Amino acid sequence: MGAARTVNKLLRPLGIRLAPAVPAYGSLELYPEKVRPSQPVYVNIGAGDFYHPYWHNLDTPNEFYAKGQMDNLHVQHDLTSGLPLPFEHDSLKAVYISHVIEHLSDVHVQHCFAEVYRCLCPGGFFRITCPDMDHEYEAYRRGDFTLWSWPTPWGTRSTTPEQKFLEHVATVLTTEAAEPSGRRLTDEEIRRILTTHPKEEALQYFVDQIPENLRTIRPEYHVNWFNVRKLEIMLRSASFDTVYESRYGQSRCPLMRNTKQFDCTVPGLSLYMECQK
Repeated sequence: MGAARTVNKLLRPLGIRLAPAVPAYGSLELYPEKVRPSQPVYVNIGAGDFYHPYWHNLDTPNEFYAKGQMDNLHVQHDLTSGLPLPFEHDSLKAVYISHVIEHLSDVHVQHCFAEVYRCLCPGGFFRITCPDMDHEYEAYRRGDFTLWSWPTPWGTRSTTPEQKFLEHVATVLTTEAAEPSGRRLTDEEIRRILTTHPKEEALQYFVDQIPENLRTIRPEYHVNWFNVRKLEIMLRSASFDTVYESRYGQSRCPLMRNTKQFDCTVPGLSLYMECQK
């Protein structure tokens, strides 16, 4: 420690400071297990390329996420199937779902939340992160269009704030979406809806325009919107009593505080909700 302090003192005029390295998987001593449990105890739903030595990944194989899922998909389950999650009652200690629910309809999200509640053990934690559409809506209304100045993961080339905003709510309705659709929303229509309707009505309007047969056409497309209020209502409807808004890296569950693994998807655009059974 003395050597580190000395080095930091020398580097201080340069504005540089050495910091202790954060282990890639966080503090493994927090886990009672020494290997991944044979039966899932910690589950990441819709995990993509997530890897942790003690967590199980639940996902559906698909081409878009195939590279990240390779040799890293422990439990196959389709969240749009309506089937129960393949876990026993009261068997899970922690469940994490990151940037998944915006790809699902309300019916499937509500079913997933109810199933997580069933599977969590008493005292178990459920953490949700997804795009914060209150944040994006407010940025649009005040003209802060730099919020959307990044490439999108699905490779579209939207150039207007209206189309970029729509990508995060109803991707298939954008003018640049590749899939055939009977509905394309122009900048003028998007602007009219956003400026003449209350926020949640406007967001729901866009979702309601998505043709039913296109809601699951591509796993990377967004088909839904969420804010803190909507999530709290849905989580309480799933029987959770302890529901609260969280912050980046501030889970009440120590296992989910390592931001090298958790909360690391576009934190500047995300909201964080948590609940406990």
